[in-house]
Amino acid sequence: MPFAPPQTAPPVLWAKLEALDLDGGAALSFSKRLARDNGWTAAFAQRVVLEYKRFVYLAATCGHPVTPSDEVDQAWHLHLVYTRSYWDELCGQVLGFPLHHGPTKGGAAEGHKFQDWYARTLQSYTAAFGTLPPADIWPEATVRFGEAPYYRRVNLRRHWLLPRLRWPFRLGRREGLGLLVALALVGCTSRLPLNPFNWYGSDFLMLFGVLCATLLPAALWLRHWAAGPLADYAGPPLGTYELARLADHGRRVADCAIAALVHTGQAELVPERRIRRTAMPPPTDPYERAVWNLIPEAGATNLDLLRKKGLDPNSKVLQDLDDGLKAKGVLFPARERARLDGILGFTALGLALFGLVKVLVGLYRHRPVGLLLLLLLGLGFGTWSVYRNYGTWATGRGRQLLLKLVPALRQAQVDRAYSGQLVALCVAVFGITELAAFGMRTLVTYMQPPPQSDGGSGGDSGGSGCGSSGCGGGGCGGCGGCGS
Repeated sequence: MPFAPPQTAPPVLWAKLEALDLDGGAALSFSKRLARDNGWTAAFAQRVVLEYKRFVYLAATCGHPVTPSDEVDQAWHLHLVYTRSYWDELCGQVLGFPLHHGPTKGGAAEGHKFQDWYARTLQSYTAAFGTLPPADIWPEATVRFGEAPYYRRVNLRRHWLLPRLRWPFRLGRREGLGLLVALALVGCTSRLPLNPFNWYGSDFLMLFGVLCATLLPAALWLRHWAAGPLADYAGPPLGTYELARLADHGRRVADCAIAALVHTGQAELVPERRIRRTAMPPPTDPYERAVWNLIPEAGATNLDLLRKKGLDPNSKVLQDLDDGLKAKGVLFPARERARLDGILGFTALGLALFGLVKVLVGLYRHRPVGLLLLLLLGLGFGTWSVYRNYGTWATGRGRQLLLKLVPALRQAQVDRAYSGQLVALCVAVFGITELAAFGMRTLVTYMQPPPQSDGGSGGDSGGSGCGSSGCGGGGCGGCGGCGS
């Protein structure tokens, strides 16, 4: 990784980097060699070269240590082989200082350090180039540091490369231990047949109950452990709607924006649970503005429909919120959430299949299976409830952020600093019933019926709030990490 370079760069630095020709006129050019060595297409390799130049620009200008993605690192490694191009042209003529590559020394501390540097690099990328880094070249940290150690150089003339079979759930040591415990509970008995499906109903129900009472809590604990402990967040402060998206699995973020719009007077409630714009200027926050844009310029729209559109997963502004949270390390990527929740899902599925086989055996032998069916229904409902209310969402840093936000919000309420940001964050953390504390009981009434019902009741205007001093986006501060 680069040591600390000068923190000021000439204005023409990026122009020089763009003009730096790494391919030249060689038949086997730099980008072609990069594609050949990594099994990439020529077009992808050229994109990686561009991202490598952007990484070099960040190393020279962002003022903190930087860490590349594995793809960009491959371009860096290859460029180091072109010694004249690297040291004479890039470092000597373009940068004006040596840019050294420092690999990790190994160990957990080094791993955490480089993950922090990588997260800060992604943030500086967005700030410098005004766009999120491409995910296929700059993946999340869990992918960047989870797969990179397993790359090897292979001679394709001597070996065939076959992809490994990929199961939907990763079976680690602890999951394997859980399966061994299950097998021990099933097989280790002296008075009953080895095959549990030949057991009498009471014996099988006892076994099934013991398995559920043992394996499900173990799976929950394992999922919690794998998600990581609570940790202090050391990045830049999160915005209001980043915090709102982080709370309650992101389900309240649209309600937060609607409550803020009504509180600041930029929107108002009308009868039949509808909402319309007012003559006030539109909001400036990107997400709040997006929700405001969903309200027609003339007339009103159904409040439930607005809430649904505000949570549309295809919304670019909502995707930007999620991408920003993942880049800051406070929100799990979707693939990581599926892996962690799969620990519980795999356990529940195994228990359900085990019980269903016994149900089929009982039906075939004309035995009563009603109680076992009730247990299976309870297992399914309980698993669904856990996924619905306690699924994996925020990382340990994200959960710690929300925990620290609670006393700050309560103190702001005591100080009566009733800003739109405070209203939005209180809805995110405490729920819509908290709006009653701001004199917005009509909005509470409008929002409380389930979205599927039409029951409109309540008055024709949303309550207001008092004061205008802001509470800010909830504080967390500082940036950690250092340069590579």
